[in-house]
Amino acid sequence: MKSRTQALQHPVFSTRAPERRADSPPASSRAALDHFLFAPHERLGSAGDIWLSGCEGVALSARGHAAAESAFAGLTSGAARPLPQWFEDLRGRLAAMFGAPGCEVVLARSELEAEDIFDALAHAALGRPVVRIAAASPERAGDSGPDAPTFALRDRYGLPREADAINAEAARLAADAIGQGRDVALHLADCSESGLAGPTRAAAEAIAASFPGRVMVLIDSRQMRCAPQHVAADLDAGFAVLLSGSTFAGGPWGAAALLLPPGFAERIESFALPDPVAARSAAMDWPPHLRDRLRGEFSALADLGLGLRWECALAELEAFFVVAPELRAEIAAAFAREIRRHLAGTPALKLIDDGWGAEESRAIFPILTFDERGRPLKTEPLRRALAEPGVRRGGWAARGRPVHVGAPLRIGAMKALRLSLSAPLVNDVAERMSEGRSFAAAFQPVADDLLEAFSLWSEIAAVDSN
Repeated sequence: MKSRTQALQHPVFSTRAPERRADSPPASSRAALDHFLFAPHERLGSAGDIWLSGCEGVALSARGHAAAESAFAGLTSGAARPLPQWFEDLRGRLAAMFGAPGCEVVLARSELEAEDIFDALAHAALGRPVVRIAAASPERAGDSGPDAPTFALRDRYGLPREADAINAEAARLAADAIGQGRDVALHLADCSESGLAGPTRAAAEAIAASFPGRVMVLIDSRQMRCAPQHVAADLDAGFAVLLSGSTFAGGPWGAAALLLPPGFAERIESFALPDPVAARSAAMDWPPHLRDRLRGEFSALADLGLGLRWECALAELEAFFVVAPELRAEIAAAFAREIRRHLAGTPALKLIDDGWGAEESRAIFPILTFDERGRPLKTEPLRRALAEPGVRRGGWAARGRPVHVGAPLRIGAMKALRLSLSAPLVNDVAERMSEGRSFAAAFQPVADDLLEAFSLWSEIAAVDSN
């Protein structure tokens, strides 16, 4: 008789994206679970590390891992949970947390895959070839292609553009595409890789109203800096919404979701997926009535790894949105104050866009690093040195804990490293307060982490300057 772990390897199941290793999972249930959650180079994060990389991804927390363990046990126990019901529950939890009545949820292995799915569905709903219009790289992760129309969120010097200029450019690109006989999938950045947004919702509505039946809008909220009521409002307005469980939410890499507004599915009689997406998408990622309208076949019945990664993310997100909005805002404000306090005392570090826009709602902090002569330092080796402080750099004897920050992002002619809050960090502060600690005491571990991170950062910069 096959073991439960062997049974899950039946060809109808997909356990990971194609680039993940294909060997059989280890015998122990914990090792088998981690095989489904992580790619070969990934791991369960060390509790001793400092994680300030919520714009890109953070280590899987004990809270998230425990949720995945519980779900995995339920799937492999003697009274195994039915897979269709499990995936239906996952989609239902996302809809209940972010959605509006009647919204539909499609699960995906990456944010880029979710974008491709939206464009395929928009093509099916609108009927003509669809042009994707999105923010230009690097403000949007991924590349739409060399000939794809994009709007810039920054000028050539790296300064944020005015909203009116972004709106006008998006409207012009849409009009050009429609004039050439194509329809438009407009991808609106709710929060870009550096914290910018554009075009505005009002502009997107106006573009869609100017070309009835020719434009569909996707709100790109992969950075998860959105309140549930704002997502509900976007869906109510007829916009689709892209979410990620792998950045702010703290789930392992490879968990995204596409929320479709009420009535969207009724516009689609049948659809096809691009070959790369069709090779990865599993039937249970989809609501039943959309699943049945696919032309062709899904690659597998179910992707257990995707479901388990969303279990991790939902454990953090559901806890995060239970925290009172006022407390979430207070934690974010304290986080921002600590960053600014350290920057004020560290001349080598400069915050991008300082004083621009709504500072009270800032979520991502891109920081440039300079030497004593005012020359920008290379960010790739700097980031590695922060994450590996035990590696000796020149005459400097490194010390301290590993510090993880967001990957380098090009801003004009320079590159910045990014600090960002995450849901696990907020949840940890709220949990300490629930144990009876004051706000100051509950936030102190975060303040201590920031102090250590900036001390290490400034010391590395001083060594490189010499």
